[in-house]
Amino acid sequence: MVQDSEILNMLDTRKEQGMKALFNRYYKPLVVFAGAYLHDLQEAEDLVQEQLVKLWGKRTFENMTAGSLSTFLFTVVKNACINWIEKRKLTLVSLDMPHYQIAWEEAERMDDRVVHLVNGAMEKLPEKTRQVVVAVMLEGKMYKEAAEELGVSVNTVKTLLKQGMKELRKTFKDKHELLLWIGWWKNKRRSARLV
Repeated sequence: MVQDSEILNMLDTRKEQGMKALFNRYYKPLVVFAGAYLHDLQEAEDLVQEQLVKLWGKRTFENMTAGSLSTFLFTVVKNACINWIEKRKLTLVSLDMPHYQIAWEEAERMDDRVVHLVNGAMEKLPEKTRQVVVAVMLEGKMYKEAAEELGVSVNTVKTLLKQGMKELRKTFKDKHELLLWIGWWKNKRRSARLV
C-alpha cells in the first residue's frame, strides 16, 4: 500500500498519478465511512467521488503533512455527509465519539483484501450452507422464511447458519472484518435494489 507521504509527493510532482494513488488508497474506506452516515452505499460512493473530484481541482495538498492527510479526507467526507443530510431535511443521527472512532477505524481497514477473503471463504462453504448464510445474514430473512425458500427445516437453517458462520470466522483474526463485510454487502444489495 502506498504511504501518505508518497501520495503527497506524487500530488506535488505528478498530480494525476498522485490522485490515482489517493483514490486507490482512500476511496473504499471513505465510502464505508460515508455509508455509516448516509445508510446508502450508492449515495456514499457518489458523495466520495464528488469530494475527490473537488479536491482534484484545488491545490489543497500543497502544505499538508503525511500525518494529516487521512484526518483531512475523513473530515471533508464527514462534513459533506452532514451537508447532504441537512439538504434533504433528514434527521442527522449523530455518531457519538466511540461510534465515530469505530466507524473511522473500520472504514480505514476495509480494502480489497477483506472483500476477497470473505468472498473466497463464502465460495468454500457447502452450497446449502452458503445459501443459508446469504439468506439469513446478508438478506436479513427470518429462519422460517429462509427454510421455506430453501426447502429445509428451521432447525436445518439454524444448524447450517451456525456451521457457516463458524467457518467464516476461522478465516479472520477477529469478527470485525467479517461484520464490516456483511454491512458492506447489505448496503451494496440495498443500493442495487434501489436502482
